[in-house]
Amino acid sequence: MRRLVKVLLLALLVILPVAGVGAQTSGPVYIVQPGDSLSTIAVMFGTTVDALVETNAIADPSLVYPGMELVIPGFEGISGVLTSRPVGYGETLASLSLRYGVPQQTLVRLNRIVNPGRVYAGQALIIPETDESPMTLEQAYLLLPGEGQSVLELAARAGVNPWRLMAANGLGTRPWVLPGQVVTAPGGTDPVWSLPAPVAGVELLPEQPVQGRTAEIRLDLSSSAWVEGSLGEWPLHFHPVSDVSVVALQGIHAMAQPGLYDLQLRLYSSEGSQLIYAFSQPIVVTEAGYPNDPPLRVPAETLDPAVTVPEDELVSSLVAASTPERLWEGMFLFPSTSTDAFPSRFGSRRSYNDSGYIYYHAGLDLYGRSGTPVTAAARGRVVFAGPMTVRGNTTFIDHGWGVYTGYLHQSEILVSVGDMVEAGQTIGLVGATGRVTGPHLHWEVWVGGVPVDPLEWTSQVFP
Repeated sequence: MRRLVKVLLLALLVILPVAGVGAQTSGPVYIVQPGDSLSTIAVMFGTTVDALVETNAIADPSLVYPGMELVIPGFEGISGVLTSRPVGYGETLASLSLRYGVPQQTLVRLNRIVNPGRVYAGQALIIPETDESPMTLEQAYLLLPGEGQSVLELAARAGVNPWRLMAANGLGTRPWVLPGQVVTAPGGTDPVWSLPAPVAGVELLPEQPVQGRTAEIRLDLSSSAWVEGSLGEWPLHFHPVSDVSVVALQGIHAMAQPGLYDLQLRLYSSEGSQLIYAFSQPIVVTEAGYPNDPPLRVPAETLDPAVTVPEDELVSSLVAASTPERLWEGMFLFPSTSTDAFPSRFGSRRSYNDSGYIYYHAGLDLYGRSGTPVTAAARGRVVFAGPMTVRGNTTFIDHGWGVYTGYLHQSEILVSVGDMVEAGQTIGLVGATGRVTGPHLHWEVWVGGVPVDPLEWTSQVFP
């Protein structure tokens, strides 16, 4: 009897699987990363912890470790190791599908993409890597359809099967394309992305612009072209930095709503007369986390819209132009000697006279007694020097390329409109004019018609 029991136990051990070993089913595999848990992985792939446990026969859900391989349920017909990589500006699902040899619908399913036409730059995209060689940069090129050209005509032009062309570009069975729509075809020497020649590269710094900071958009060109564009509601002004590169600097408003903003580019012939190509892709603007200042009491007339609106419109007109000559070099200098501490920093939310926190601080306050010298932050040309109700005695300097600095609340102005000033030159004296609670210098930096944090211009070089 004892021998019979032992035999039965051995048979059960052979039949029953050991939890966590050899119980995985087919499907894409995700390699657990540091900081992952079953909960975060389930959210990432739109599944449940229970489904992950069951699919992978996990005995103890708490024992998930980096490097562990998990089969992700719910993706029948998809195989490979799942990796994540950011989408670059100029990449679409069509170009990514071709580059990695993955059907567009697979990318849509894995990433739960609701609108395939709105893949944004910087988006973390999950891509299955297989043993098959992905499309290399030298295995595709771009076609720009003319008016009324069909897929058959484009396929004949590229020398490829029309069905392969439609599949590579997610056209389904549609035999036509829109004029100006970029079509990616196998073969050729151009990079696999969605920006045709003469664009050789696009760089956005930072990849995700921040409220109240400066965004730098740089284009490398393979041939001459005139470039225009916009970032959300802000027009971009491009200026040459070399024979093959142009750059635009644009401030992001400190109270801009975080989220997606369209970065649009338009390329014209070098004479600027003929539109060559237009492209638009969303980018992410992130929150800066500015704090609230203590409530302030100021003269009521300095909050009156009858005063503030015309003054704001005047300032907007002063900083609107993007003059073609860059006058500054290197980092900006502080316009006052007191730089160890600041009574108020840029971007902080403000409440005046018991209002809500509907205002924000558009500059950097620097300590200084009345009569302390105010110096120019960089070389530039004075475009305004005079009194204002809210800003007091104010000077604005144009540094070129849409970059301006403002110096507010001065007791005395020592320059005139049209004067060319050098970095460090004394242009006025600290005072307490306008909407103030005491003597100090309020310093502003404007980029593309938007105030930005002056501290970033004292710590890094643009462009």
